[in-house]
Amino acid sequence: MKKISIIVLVLFLAISCQKEETSGPVIEIPVGNLDLLESYELDVPEPSGLSFGPEKKTLLTVSDHTNQVYEMDLQGNIIRLMDYTGKDLEGVTYNPDNNLVVVAEEADREITFINYDSGIKLETYKIDISFGSDNSGLEGVSYNLNNKLYYIVNETNPDLMIIWDPLSGIISEEKLGFATDYSGIFTDVDHSLLWYVSDQSKTLYKCDYNSNVLLTFNLDELKYEGVVVDNDMVYLINDATAELNIYKIKNN
Repeated sequence: MKKISIIVLVLFLAISCQKEETSGPVIEIPVGNLDLLESYELDVPEPSGLSFGPEKKTLLTVSDHTNQVYEMDLQGNIIRLMDYTGKDLEGVTYNPDNNLVVVAEEADREITFINYDSGIKLETYKIDISFGSDNSGLEGVSYNLNNKLYYIVNETNPDLMIIWDPLSGIISEEKLGFATDYSGIFTDVDHSLLWYVSDQSKTLYKCDYNSNVLLTFNLDELKYEGVVVDNDMVYLINDATAELNIYKIKNN
């Protein structure tokens, strides 16, 4: 019996050593720096989600208080309020291929297409995923001009990035695990990057198309719920303070 115990112990130690040898080194993700250039107060209650409009000359956001879509200039001044009124709006993106504004409706897990010129609702699609509470649903959507697909984030429970289009439905689901929650997404088609913002983690994440984190940026407050990036300029919108903050990336 004693001999068997010794053999088992030796085997256990050998396996443990092998695991230690095969496990790679922990990779530390670098932290970047943001310089605040401008901060604009918005006349939009509880703004959530952010997108560039046509030719990056305007910004689009939604309010989860009024459930409407706002178009603003790059200083946050409202240009127009679209006719469509949704339900629990959280994310927005512009599709220049079809001249569409596309919004994510959190509780019902729906994506709605709106004609950009008229502001009139066209179609609504259900995103069929399992979920927890109504308040942990679709939080962000971004149109990828390169592959003509939509990238959607589910806030939490489950933490998902979904690639979707209206013809094929859900193309892929990717489980995310680098933040506490996910409150916004932006596809940087010029550099083949994904940008995520997390409300609870107070962090902006620069990722590759596989959602591997390349660089992080610490944010000063909770409730950042929308992001767009143009080269070294970052536009972030805050739901709680109703502000549009514009930053310059110091190292990227």
